Amino acid sequence: MTVQSHPPNLIFEEVFDPEVIRFTLHVNSEAWKGVLTNDEYVDRELVLGSSDICTKYTSGSEYAKRFPESHNLLGIKYFVLKDTSLPSTDKMSQIVSRCETLNRLGSCITPNSKGKIEPSLTICIGGVFTPIEYRGKGYAKIMIEKLNSYYDDIYDKASSITHELSRTLVRNMVINLYSEVGEYYSKMGYVSKHVPIHDIPGLDTLNEEYCKTATVTPTAGRMFKYDDYTDMIDLQSKQFKNSLVRLAKDNPEGFTFTVDTDIDIFKWFEDRDIFIFSKLLEKKKSPFTVDDLRYGYAITDGEYKDAHIIWHHSWNGNELIITKIYIPEDRQQNADDIAKILFGEAIKEAKKFGLTKLEFWDEEIPANKFPELFTVLENMSKHESKTFLSNGSLSAVRPPHGIHPELVRWDNNTKFCWF
Repeated sequence: MTVQSHPPNLIFEEVFDPEVIRFTLHVNSEAWKGVLTNDEYVDRELVLGSSDICTKYTSGSEYAKRFPESHNLLGIKYFVLKDTSLPSTDKMSQIVSRCETLNRLGSCITPNSKGKIEPSLTICIGGVFTPIEYRGKGYAKIMIEKLNSYYDDIYDKASSITHELSRTLVRNMVINLYSEVGEYYSKMGYVSKHVPIHDIPGLDTLNEEYCKTATVTPTAGRMFKYDDYTDMIDLQSKQFKNSLVRLAKDNPEGFTFTVDTDIDIFKWFEDRDIFIFSKLLEKKKSPFTVDDLRYGYAITDGEYKDAHIIWHHSWNGNELIITKIYIPEDRQQNADDIAKILFGEAIKEAKKFGLTKLEFWDEEIPANKFPELFTVLENMSKHESKTFLSNGSLSAVRPPHGIHPELVRWDNNTKFCWF
């Protein structure tokens, strides 16, 4: 990777001081607080930063046992760029830009793994922000370049790791992000992998013209509460591995990867839901409490048993976003009939809480697998739905060392692994 030359007064640091972390989050709040106040936004981010997906990789954990020399690279990391040419009045006064990364376990197949699935350190950049008074000086670009170098240095030192699986994790490092500013990050080596989104405000029409045309009605199902569907995650994990192998067969010289499915990823979304909803409850009357929230639904009997859907409530966007839909491998030919049942439950949840839209990412529910759904959406598009929209969170990936961008395959590039 190319080493960038930067002025010596620009210092890139990982941050551990809670006071500094809180300050940088407060700086972000004006742009991203949504329905929250600035302080509420900061509190939400601290709650999310202490969730299991961010903090469970500590010494003594199962991850420390599996990756004894690299588990410390997993979890949430906070970074700042300082300009030491500015007056230093306190420990925050020289901070000119900030970001964070959420480092999770992934899986990959590489040219060297000979078809074998290996662990991958999947690093997702988020929270990139430069205060208004420091914009236009190139600080954010320099910060990301320094972040790239920071992780390149970790990669370069992987050869000194003696534990094989720990070394493999680092050698299979891949970095991605979701850009809110278009192709800005292409200047820092990130290649866009755009996934369109589908926006459906016509919930009643979708229910009548799609959901109610299902040919099978299950006699039993279960709604997902907080953290009570790990059995479904196990099913997803098997499907993820099968999908990765299939993709890699068509990409033998490339790098095929996915973020691993994990109940704690979905809990991160749930923690977000609960925090914002609890603040909304403080501000207005509602017949519901956070205990009434449900996060998905599974069919528990009959030929479609174990098919399920997981969603999160986007209170800022007044919509229910589908994060994952699971159709059993031997029932893929019935995908539409199963989706009719699952979408029906999602619509009930949306309407229960006054959310007016459904949204999903195309790779999660693509037209070639759900043709009936997209026929209905196409008919609705004249008045009540918008399909194949440009995604405001533009997926992008920094190709792993030695891999051409066109040979990177990112499976499950959906809202599921968004950060």
